[in-house]
Amino acid sequence: MAEDRPSRVRAMPPLEVDNHPLPQDAREAELVRRLEVALAELPDAERTAVVSAIAYAGGSVGAAMELGVEIVDADAITRNGLQLLRAALDDLDAHGTPL
Repeated sequence: MAEDRPSRVRAMPPLEVDNHPLPQDAREAELVRRLEVALAELPDAERTAVVSAIAYAGGSVGAAMELGVEIVDADAITRNGLQLLRAALDDLDAHGTPL
């Protein structure tokens, strides 16, 4: 009859849980989540510029076309957006691991 019973749940000390490394997929998922939150918090122009210039690989020309501004202005808006993103993620290293 003991074979039919499920095993008992045993509590683990918090230190053991905290010291267990996250798998790579979990770290990347957290990094993506943080990036999405940071992008959502950007002002509209900066978000549009960053996505157009970086994510869609359009550079300053692509950002200028999306924003309807001069290339020089789009470049400045893109750089400002990137600085805001870096500030929002400054507690993580390049791999998404907390510093």
